[in-house]
Amino acid sequence: MRPIAAFTVILVVVAVAASEASGLVSAGQIERTGRVNSPGPDWTEAYHKNGLVIFTKDTAEGRRVIAVSEVEVPPEAVFNVLVDFEHYREFMPYVQESEVLSRTGDNEVVTYARIAPPFISERDYPLKVRLTHRPGAGDGTNKGGTFKVEWTALPGAKPEVAGVVRVKLNEGSWLAEPLDGGRRTRLTYTLLTNPGGLIPDFVFNLSNTVAIPELFDGVRKRSAGAVSGRK
Repeated sequence: MRPIAAFTVILVVVAVAASEASGLVSAGQIERTGRVNSPGPDWTEAYHKNGLVIFTKDTAEGRRVIAVSEVEVPPEAVFNVLVDFEHYREFMPYVQESEVLSRTGDNEVVTYARIAPPFISERDYPLKVRLTHRPGAGDGTNKGGTFKVEWTALPGAKPEVAGVVRVKLNEGSWLAEPLDGGRRTRLTYTLLTNPGGLIPDFVFNLSNTVAIPELFDGVRKRSAGAVSGRK
C-alpha cells in the first residue's frame, strides 16, 4: 500500500487550474504536429497512446498531472460539455452524484461531485470553479477563441457524508484551444491532488492507463454527440 499522493480518477470532475507559473504545460510547448513536449526534466511521460499524452510528477503535496489530446469538434462544443455539471453521471467515469451548489454571475460556480472508483472507498469534493473565454483573433485563425475551466477544492461548501472520503486537495483545469481555424480542439487537462487514504499499488497505477483515458473518451464522445445533434 502507498499513500494516495495521486489517485487521479478524481479527474472526473471539472474545476481549478494551476497556472503556468506552477510549472504546468503551456500551449507553446505543444507542437503543431501534435507532438507534446515534456513540461520539464522532472516530469515522467506516463502514457502515450491514441493521441493522448499524459505526464506526471510526484511532489510533497501530491501528484501533478498534465494530459493533452486533440478533439475533432470546436472548442466551444467541448467547453459546453465540461460545464454541464448536472449531467456528469451520464458521461463522466465513476461519477455517482454531481450538482451545482451555487452560481455567481456567468463565470463562477460551486459544484459538488461524489465518485465510486473501483477497489477503494467513495470520494467526494465540493469545488469552486471559474470559467473564462478569450475571444479569437479578428483574422479568423483563432475562430471561437480559447475556453478555460479552472477549479480548486472548497471542502466546507457541503457537509461531509459518513463513509465517503472528502478530497481536500484538488486543483486543476481544462483548456480548450482552437485548431484548424476553430474546427478542432487541443484539449489540455491539469491536476494537483491528494485524495487521502491508502491505495494498493495496482490501483495507483491504473490512474494513468485507465482513468485519464476514460475521462478524455467520455468528454470526446459527449462533445461529438452534441455537435451531431445527439447526447
